[in-house]
Amino acid sequence: MSRAMRLALALACIACAVHVDASQYGARAPVSRRAGPDFAADVGTTPTSSPTMSSSSYDNPRLRAYTWGIGGDRVGRPSRPSALPPGPIELDAALGNVVAVAASGHTAFILEDGSLYTAGRNASDGGGGRGSPPIADAGQIGRDGPMGAPGRVLGALRDERATSVGCGRYHTVVSTESGRVYSFGLNDRGQLGAKGVMGRVPDSSSCTCDSGMNCDCSEGATGETPLAPGEACDRGAACRSGVPVHVDVWGEKIKSVAAGRYTSAAVSEKGEVFVWGLNACAGAGNLRDELLTNAKSASQPRKILGITDVVKVDIGYVAMIFLTSKGEVYTCYTGFDGYAGANADASASTALKKHAVFSSGTSASDVATGRCHFVASTISGKVYTWGCPNALGRTYGDNHEPTSLSGDMSHEFVVSVSAGEYFTLMLTRDGTIYGTGDSNSGQLGTQIAGSKFKTPIRLASSPPRVLAVTAGYQHAAAIARNV
Repeated sequence: MSRAMRLALALACIACAVHVDASQYGARAPVSRRAGPDFAADVGTTPTSSPTMSSSSYDNPRLRAYTWGIGGDRVGRPSRPSALPPGPIELDAALGNVVAVAASGHTAFILEDGSLYTAGRNASDGGGGRGSPPIADAGQIGRDGPMGAPGRVLGALRDERATSVGCGRYHTVVSTESGRVYSFGLNDRGQLGAKGVMGRVPDSSSCTCDSGMNCDCSEGATGETPLAPGEACDRGAACRSGVPVHVDVWGEKIKSVAAGRYTSAAVSEKGEVFVWGLNACAGAGNLRDELLTNAKSASQPRKILGITDVVKVDIGYVAMIFLTSKGEVYTCYTGFDGYAGANADASASTALKKHAVFSSGTSASDVATGRCHFVASTISGKVYTWGCPNALGRTYGDNHEPTSLSGDMSHEFVVSVSAGEYFTLMLTRDGTIYGTGDSNSGQLGTQIAGSKFKTPIRLASSPPRVLAVTAGYQHAAAIARNV
C-alpha cells in the first residue's frame, strides 16, 4: 500500500468535529468531501454525493450518538441527564443514523439526511467572571423548545443539508452540501461573521453595549449611543442570533467549519482557511488592536495566508491547529487571552508555525486543540501532545514541542484525537477510548473530585463499537455502531 493511500485512508473519516461515513451501515451520509484529491482513485470508491435513504436505516439506525460528562441539558438525555455512565442521546429512532457530532457547552448532531439537531445551554453564563456580561438568550442551540431534548434547527437550514458543524462556547457554525456557511448564537466579538440582533443583558448588570463594545453601564455612558434591543449589530455584549444566519465567506464553497470562544473558521474546497471574530492568526501589523476596536473588521471573514491544502482545522480558547492533506501540522495563536483581551505574552506568536516532527516520515492523520494544549495522531497510530501540561498524558519531555506518548499508548493504534478544555480523548482502531487530564465532571468516564489523570486511562463504561469521539468543554460525545 502506498504512503498516499495510507494517508488517504487515515484521513477518510475526518471532518470538523467528528463525522463517519454511514454508507457502510446501509445508508448514505451527508456530503463531506474526502481528505485529499486522490482519495477516490486510491481506494476505488466514489465520494459520497446526494444522500439517499433506505427505510431500513430509519427503522433500525446503525449509528447512534452517546454522551457523558457534566450532565444536564447538554447531554441530550432528558429522562436521564446524569453525567455518567455514557448513554445514547434521546432521538427518535425513525430519524435515522447520526453521522456527525460537535460539542462545547452544548451539543450538535447531524443526521444522515443532513438535518441538524441541538441540545444544551442556550445562555452565556458560566464564563469565569470575565469577558462579556452573560445573557440568558445567547441562542447557540438555534431554536425554541426544551434545551435538554434534542430539537431540529430549521429557519435558513430548513432546505439545506448540513455536512459539518462546530460548537464554540456560546455559538454554533455549520456548513452545508451547497457549500454555504450558517451561524447562530452569541456574537459579542463578531464570531457569527454576520449581523446579529441586540438582546438584553440582565438588569442586575445595569449594562447595555453597542456593536463596538461601547457600554452604557451603571457609571454612565462610555462610548456611542447604545443600541436598543432588537436592533441589528455587528457585535456587542448582548449581540446574538437565535436562528441561523448566512455567512458570506468570499463566495467560496466551504467543506468544513470549526468554532472557538470568540472566533470561527471555515475550510474551502480549495483547502484555504478563512476566519472571523477575534482571531489574528497569521495577521500582520496591529491586527489585534484593529479587531478589538473595529466591530465590522472583526466580523468579516478573512483568509489566513501562508497555508493551503488544509483538510482540518480545530480551534481552542487561544490557539488554532491545522492539518494538511500531506499530513503536515501547523499551529498559531489567535492573539487573545480567552477573555477578549489582547494576549501580551510574546511567546504566544500569531505567526504560523510548522511542526518539523510531522514530516515525510511522521505524517499526522488527525489534530485537535483544547484550551491551551495540542494533540495529533499519526498514520502509524502514534499520539503526540504539547502545550500547557494539564492534559498532555505525559510527565516527561518538552511541553512546548510535540512529544509522543509512551507507556500503554505506545502499544495502541490511535486513529483519531479530540481535545476538551483540560482533557484529551483518543480513539483506537478497535474502538476503545482513552483519555487524560481533567475528569472532575466525568469527562473520562469516571468522576472523582479533584481528579487530574496525568497518564491516559481507558474510558470506563465506554459505548460499544465506537467509530468517532469528540471532546466538548466539560463533556464528550461519540458515534457508535448500534448493537
